[in-house]
Amino acid sequence: MVSEEHSTTTPESSAKALPRFGVKSRIFMPLSALVIVLILSFVAYITGSEVVTVELLFVAILGLMIVVGAGLISARRVDYRLRKIEAVAERVAKGDFRVRIDDGHQDEVGRLARAFNQMIISLDQLQGSRDLLSRTMSPTVRQSLIENGLDFRGIVQDVAILFVDIREFTQITESHHNTEQLVFFLNDYYTTIANQVHSGGGIIGKYAGDSILAYFGAPTPQPISKSATEALLTALALQDAIGELSQRWQLLGLPPIRIGIGISMGPVVAGPVGSEEQFEYTVIGDAVNLASRLQALTRNVRGYSMIISAELYEALEKKIRDQVQVVEFDAYEAMSTAERSKALLRFVDFGEVLVKGRKGPVNVFGIPD
Repeated sequence: MVSEEHSTTTPESSAKALPRFGVKSRIFMPLSALVIVLILSFVAYITGSEVVTVELLFVAILGLMIVVGAGLISARRVDYRLRKIEAVAERVAKGDFRVRIDDGHQDEVGRLARAFNQMIISLDQLQGSRDLLSRTMSPTVRQSLIENGLDFRGIVQDVAILFVDIREFTQITESHHNTEQLVFFLNDYYTTIANQVHSGGGIIGKYAGDSILAYFGAPTPQPISKSATEALLTALALQDAIGELSQRWQLLGLPPIRIGIGISMGPVVAGPVGSEEQFEYTVIGDAVNLASRLQALTRNVRGYSMIISAELYEALEKKIRDQVQVVEFDAYEAMSTAERSKALLRFVDFGEVLVKGRKGPVNVFGIPD
């Protein structure tokens, strides 16, 4: 019988109370004794010795048959108990860690059953830890760390960086009357962002207040065109998702939410940062800083909640660059509303602009709201 209850008995504690003789001893020691008696009786009978009578020989043969029969029955019981362990092992292999082996015998098979139950408990705890870790760390990152270990030197990779920030966050915090409401607000916002990033192929690198850093193309390297395209499409999906979130909040009497997005492309160092006791997997490099600065730049340009670097634009898949029109900033500003509505998506060339933290100007593109 397979039990679903957790066993609290450990192999170490139960082994101390076990008798010295197990299944093999209970079968083979009496059997050996009877075989010896049978042989002696048979020899005595053949030699004509009067010490052993025919009745004693008959008793020896009968005892041998009883022992053999009992051994066969015991073997079948052991086989049945082993089959129970095999059935539980198959369920554990399929991921069922609730199952337990119900075997209270104190022999070798019983010890095996208790050891197997303890192993299942350990596997269940390990799986729980893995599930919890996967919530604090991307499964892709977790698998990379398992395979490659903690290498604090990091790996230089070309990735696309997406930086998202809430506009007028102070106003939103002031509209909440307590901390619990604010936490609910942020979790709703974080969930919306994370769902879009993960479905777009990216990884959340950091939650920092109302800002979120995501990256595409690490830890598993991929073509820069794929990373850049995934980042852009994810950013566009984010705008739609945040728009729906804002409408829902306004129905609850909350202020509308607007975000700024900066996207860049370039080499970064990807890997664990911190100590062996506590660390986080993240990306560090100029491309990360640039994405943050471009996101901040959206505050100064009305009508543009997304700004991308020229490097990201050049890395986009050719079919996207061929389909999306690029216009100069002044030319776009001169367009009428009807002309602007003819294209669902445009890249507006801002030319070279000064970005905080950069020695010289950088070429960027804005995507009109």
